[in-house]
Amino acid sequence: MSMITSILSSSFEKYQRLRNLSASVVLIAIIGCAPKKDTLPVADAEIKVPFQEFKNSTIQFYNNNTLQWKLQSEHMRKPITDTGEITMVPVRMTFYDSTGAVSSLVLADSGIVKNQMESYKIWGEVYIKTKDTMEIRSHKLYWYKDRKKVVSDTFVQIVTKKGDQLRGKGLDATEDFSRFSFASDVKGRFPDFKRRVESKDENVF
Repeated sequence: MSMITSILSSSFEKYQRLRNLSASVVLIAIIGCAPKKDTLPVADAEIKVPFQEFKNSTIQFYNNNTLQWKLQSEHMRKPITDTGEITMVPVRMTFYDSTGAVSSLVLADSGIVKNQMESYKIWGEVYIKTKDTMEIRSHKLYWYKDRKKVVSDTFVQIVTKKGDQLRGKGLDATEDFSRFSFASDVKGRFPDFKRRVESKDENVF
């Protein structure tokens, strides 16, 4: 009787081991056959647009065979796509009047010309000098050809030919700076102010 019990017990233990082994194999098979999750593609963080570069270049703009302005820069960059935009470092622009004489000179650290030369933005150490010796300094200026306007949302300093120094924020001026106004924070210095006020032959402004 004990011999039969021993045989049954041994057979039952073998059955249990085979059962556990089968369960393990099935579990491994299930894990191995599980579908893999697709990883999302990661876009390149630095997508670069093809562009053309020009060194020591000059762009001239004519109207009815009359030279209106000339743009010179040591480094120009233009996208291959026809966006009408050119980035320049640094900027040197010369404007001419109807007689061909220089009407103003514009210097800046950097600039962008847009929309087939219809507008430009310059920034950095912006300096402008007009033919009547007026000087304009700012860190940012926008010029709009169709509106014949020069505007800025930063501080601008203007020194007139009489030596008056005007400073303010938010400039709105004609492109030749014959008229201009500031939006806020206006300050000024006027040399020999008393004599000019009392003089009938000379306007203060």
